[in-house]
Amino acid sequence: MKKAFCILLVFFLFQEITLAQSWRRVGGWGNQFTGVAWVNEEVGFISGNQVILKTIDGGLSWTEQEAPTKNRMMAVDFANESLGLMVGEQGQVYRTSNGGNSWQLVNIGSSVSLKKVKFLSENRAYIVGENGETYRSTNGGQSWARQNIGTTADLNSLYFANSDTGYVAAENGQVFRTFNGGNNWSVSNTNQNTPLNDVHFVNGKVGYAVGNVGTILKTSDAGNSWERINSGTERNLLAVAFNRTNTNFGTITGENATLMRTTNAGLTFDGININNSETYVDASFRTTSNLVFAVGSNGFLISSTNSGQSWSLRLSGREIDYTGTQFRTATLGYIIGPNGRVFSTNNGGNTLVDRSRPLSVVFNDLFFTTNAFGYIAGENGNILRTTNSGGNWTSLNPGTNNNINGLFFFNNNLGYAVGDAGFLARTENAGVNWETINIGNSNFNFRSIAFFDPESGIVIGSGGFVAVLEDGEWKRITSGTNQNLNGLAMLDEQTAVAIGSGGAIIKTENKGITWTRINTTFNQNLSAIEFLDESVGFIAGERGLIIQTKDGGENWERLVTSTFQDFTGISFGTLSNGFAVGEKGSLFNYDCQVPETPTVIFGENNICLSQQVYTVQEAVELDTEFEWRVDGGTILEGQGTTRIVVAWDVPGRNAVLVRGQNFCGNGGTTGLEVLVSTEPEMIDEIEGEGAVCLESFMEYSIEDIPGTNFIWEVSGGLITEGQGTNRILVRWINVSDQSVSVTPSNPCGNGETFVKEIMVQTPPQMPSVISGPEMVGLTEEEYSVVNVAEVNYQWQISGQGGRIVDGQGTSQVTVQWEREGDFTISVTPENGCDEGETRTLPVNVNLITSIVERPFETESVSLYPNPSSGEFNLKLRGISGIRKISIHNALGQTLNEVVPVEGMFEFKFDNMPKGLHTISIQTRDKEIFKKILVK
Repeated sequence: MKKAFCILLVFFLFQEITLAQSWRRVGGWGNQFTGVAWVNEEVGFISGNQVILKTIDGGLSWTEQEAPTKNRMMAVDFANESLGLMVGEQGQVYRTSNGGNSWQLVNIGSSVSLKKVKFLSENRAYIVGENGETYRSTNGGQSWARQNIGTTADLNSLYFANSDTGYVAAENGQVFRTFNGGNNWSVSNTNQNTPLNDVHFVNGKVGYAVGNVGTILKTSDAGNSWERINSGTERNLLAVAFNRTNTNFGTITGENATLMRTTNAGLTFDGININNSETYVDASFRTTSNLVFAVGSNGFLISSTNSGQSWSLRLSGREIDYTGTQFRTATLGYIIGPNGRVFSTNNGGNTLVDRSRPLSVVFNDLFFTTNAFGYIAGENGNILRTTNSGGNWTSLNPGTNNNINGLFFFNNNLGYAVGDAGFLARTENAGVNWETINIGNSNFNFRSIAFFDPESGIVIGSGGFVAVLEDGEWKRITSGTNQNLNGLAMLDEQTAVAIGSGGAIIKTENKGITWTRINTTFNQNLSAIEFLDESVGFIAGERGLIIQTKDGGENWERLVTSTFQDFTGISFGTLSNGFAVGEKGSLFNYDCQVPETPTVIFGENNICLSQQVYTVQEAVELDTEFEWRVDGGTILEGQGTTRIVVAWDVPGRNAVLVRGQNFCGNGGTTGLEVLVSTEPEMIDEIEGEGAVCLESFMEYSIEDIPGTNFIWEVSGGLITEGQGTNRILVRWINVSDQSVSVTPSNPCGNGETFVKEIMVQTPPQMPSVISGPEMVGLTEEEYSVVNVAEVNYQWQISGQGGRIVDGQGTSQVTVQWEREGDFTISVTPENGCDEGETRTLPVNVNLITSIVERPFETESVSLYPNPSSGEFNLKLRGISGIRKISIHNALGQTLNEVVPVEGMFEFKFDNMPKGLHTISIQTRDKEIFKKILVK
């Protein structure tokens, strides 16, 4: 008993998983329905353009069966729940013996369009079609014999009142009948030539025929005579059906939602209004009830529970072959198609807003960079741009009339387009201008383009064409297949997967340089691909194919879609929610809840090299595993669980990453940055000023080391911000010699302290009294103050009475007085902390003073050679009491100094540096100056 229970539990779990991953149709089918037939009260079938539907619950729900052909099937009929026949274009007849699960083509040797099929019994069946062709089977449809009913007109409908009596409605307005099970046929004269589209008998004598221009005919004598009934419409009437238990009640359907009803066996017909304008081509009552169903264009199925008095909508769609889709969220998306069709939805496809353009072209691709800003492209070089979700469109000019097949945009402005005949173009201004890129492959039609980054991209196309962008150049690459490639998806920074016709799947792991063929059991044409991350991806293709991978494209499994329509596009708005579109208005939704993104990773994030434990909160979802990844360390245990043990191997800025996994795929990733340290590194230098001013704010910094805390100390100042970081701001509050020091610290311990010396200064004080003559002639004179270290002296003379010849910036200057009058010489001290107070000295300059004080006219000073190359002689005559001879450069620096002995009047100097120097000859009562130029 326990074993049986376990098996049952596993079965239900498998069923739940399978259903959880299935795709469900949003809305109905868009295929044109052509016929509806009931086997009994519960089982019924609908035929249509490339579709077969079946119900086993009286029409409450319908499931799609695989249509045996891409041709339009015109009618269906079943003898019982298993045995059925379906006929359509090109003389095709299909037979099923298993309730439509599979169909076999039966060759009847005709290529005309077959319009109707009816079972008389499990063995006997009839088919009618164009050109008067009529076929009979006596073995349940396994083989067929052609019959001649006496006309070449198109035969539109067939009805048997019983096993012997049958009627055929013809395009020429005639009705043909048989009273011996079809062995012989005769014409029943209707006295009109309007095409008749359907015929129905309620018993062996009473019947009805309907046709174009509102034609309704009734017979009460098995077709010997027909009377015309006023329909009140000129629309074409296409089908007639009567309640099987109350033959007074009947309904007629036709073009443009024409619905009519009689409650008195056809004496009068009332028009019934319905809220659509579809054309309804067939109607059928369930076997023993008032419930009648009608089918028509755009996949519309309506039903009435009161024999046609009122109708309700059961199914509806759009007969549009969608060509692509992009969803931005779980509800917001866009769909494109032929004839300029564009739709948007903000409720997951439950309703579509028509954003179509007045164009006859097919749109092939779309790319939205934001929820509202996007591009669509298609045939004849058409590219359109919208900034408001398709409310308005701007036509762009890519410079080609070739079909545009693929788009890729990095942002609103920068993007690429590819198309037929090797077309490739680039825009940098939102499509206003395009630069055509010729890569020399005009024999191929490019289908898709995608990029790893702005410098690395891939283009795919017909015949297995692949080209990659490398080092700024597009280069063709061998793909390993000659199948047309239709779709391309990037998985990560290196990996991409491309798909194509015949089930072709190829993969690259080096940005497209080399490709590997992925072998699967699927050989359908593959049209669209999307990956949610580096592991989970989906492919859509022909005959309702959607396959999924969970290992980066290495292996694929088919998912349940319950459709056999071709898919052309696939897109995911979230990790859990996706959409696929295809032919005949197919719109499917995938809603499989991947695990929630873990909210936080618990564990130490600033550590020394060691082993550490990291955990996440237990998932609420069942069957959730956790995939961990560690950069810079090794997972020792716990992979797949909520707790892992990590051995950190590499110091630096590392990370722990985790995401949940279940049968739906991977959830979002959560990361924790972990700083892993070794013993603190030695600090080489503290950046910042070494000489500062009192009350100034200065910044000091060192190189940042991840995971390291920096402890700063300052003497003579206050740390106002940055303690603990690699950068601080200091306010200096004490003068003189101070310092800044820093000690690195991390979980492994403290490092060595580094110290930087700092000099804290104030603005300079007023200079000393200026030394120098206060009464002068038009002569050169020396002025000086007491020199103070680290101070620059700026000298000025008022009124342009003289000019500073030498010594500006120093504590001593030479002034050439040039004008008579009263002037002021001033000196202002400066250092890095601004200017100090200025000192002044008044000076009177006059010519008389110059003459009176000219004491050296009988004395001689000879200096030669001048200019000199570094060696020169000084010869003195008539000068006594010489105490010292000095040589100064232009900055006031002493270059040489001689104290002569008594009676020495000639001197030689050599190895003197280049420049204009001053020679000072000091005696007991005066000082003589001479200039020497050394070249």
